[in-house]
Amino acid sequence: MESKLLNAVLLAFVVVLDAALLFYLGNPWPRLALGLLLLLPLVGLASHLGILFGGPASQPRVRRFKLLRSNVGQLLEAVKRLNWLTVDRDRGFRDRETVLAEIQGCEERMEELLRKVWDAAGSLDENLDTPPENPLAELVDEPQSEGEPT
Repeated sequence: MESKLLNAVLLAFVVVLDAALLFYLGNPWPRLALGLLLLLPLVGLASHLGILFGGPASQPRVRRFKLLRSNVGQLLEAVKRLNWLTVDRDRGFRDRETVLAEIQGCEERMEELLRKVWDAAGSLDENLDTPPENPLAELVDEPQSEGEPT
């Protein structure tokens, strides 16, 4: 914390100093030389604060629940598709029977994805060889098949 505070104070000082020197110097050559010299600490301090390169985290974030995130993303895409299908049905852009059949298929796909989300919930990606037991299986009308991929 102290290092960040010190870097922030130094960055503010360098910016003010750079602006003052560039404003008050009349000759362009010293102005250019001092501007370029003060650019180095400015870039260095900004990179230490994470302003320059998008944040102090140079290491990528490790996601622990990749399968769950993927399944939830697919579920959200299915919800968006269902929404646009109902918009098409309501506005009359497509044949009503065709849209209703696609809506039925989309709802079945959403139920399948919801089961996958339930299966993936709470499981870390390291131990995906055996899917976890579904704690909500008794709430679903259909029994879960054993060969269903997660």
